[in-house]
Amino acid sequence: MPFSKTETTTVAILGSGPSGLACALTLSRSMVDTTVISSEGTPPRNTASPFVAALPGMDRNSPADVRASIREDILSYPFARFIDSDATAIQIHETGFKLNLVDGSSVIAEKVLLATGMIDIFPEVANLADYWGSSIINCPFCHGYEWRNKRWGIYADRQEVLDAAEVYRHWSTDLIYFIDPSLHLTAERRAQFEGLGIIICDTLPDTVKGKDGSLVEAVFSDGHKIAIDCMLVYPFQRQTDVVKALDLQLIPASVERDSF
Repeated sequence: MPFSKTETTTVAILGSGPSGLACALTLSRSMVDTTVISSEGTPPRNTASPFVAALPGMDRNSPADVRASIREDILSYPFARFIDSDATAIQIHETGFKLNLVDGSSVIAEKVLLATGMIDIFPEVANLADYWGSSIINCPFCHGYEWRNKRWGIYADRQEVLDAAEVYRHWSTDLIYFIDPSLHLTAERRAQFEGLGIIICDTLPDTVKGKDGSLVEAVFSDGHKIAIDCMLVYPFQRQTDVVKALDLQLIPASVERDSF
């Protein structure tokens, strides 16, 4: 049965990913009473990733090890505590804000930091989840090195992906662009692609297949197959429900489909 318990804090942080933990560590060193709210039962966004890359001092450590190490640093100060729960709502309170938690308890805070991150909206590609985080990647700066000089499939369902071809060639010159037919690839840009040796496929795959846990090919609706070693997918994203419910004026730093 849910229990009724209310805690008070100066700052409540929603989310215990890199940004939430960095805030908690800084606040602890500033001697600010802090409560970090994040459910251990909710998988972090980078759960599927084999490691965290390009983080100074922790390059190629697992996400779980990175979080554990930062949490240990935070708890070395007596100012922060962690609550293993999810917030269901945030309400205005006479002293700041009241956060209702899924276990029936609540936290009253003077300030709230939203560090919940975003929720990925994956394209409708069969079997994508089987290779997400391994041979299907979304950040070349994080995992491109492991796929250097391999055959890359680029899933282009937005303009930004078309614009970044020169960047992706830092890791491989063997690029195959799968392009959403609704996107407009100008004749000039098409010529640039061809000049860079990029193969252009004017449609998106609807299935990926692999062997022994590694991606081997993209399959199209007409049965056509193209061999690839990895695929770059830059998913659309949406806010978490608790953030969306606040109806805040958000900076348009990410793309979100209207239907979501």
